[in-house]
Amino acid sequence: MITLISLVAQTKTGAIAEMLVLLLIAGLIAFLTSYYYFKPIYLKKIKLLEDEKNSLKKKVSDMDAEISQLETKITKMEKEAKQKKKPE
Repeated sequence: MITLISLVAQTKTGAIAEMLVLLLIAGLIAFLTSYYYFKPIYLKKIKLLEDEKNSLKKKVSDMDAEISQLETKITKMEKEAKQKKKPE
């Protein structure tokens, strides 16, 4: 087994293959390190954005309810205005 590894290390193709494998491993380590380092930071930002989104949704639903109340008030006032005009 050791002779096979030393043979592979002595050839150009073997050396290139070994370098590629080591570069892939180093890239994987770098990716995982950065992923686990930045994950908590972005999770906090995501939570803040989701909270803001939920509060904005609540504001929109409150405003929709207010709009419907005002529309009913407008129709009621229009009916009253029509009734006041009829006797004249």
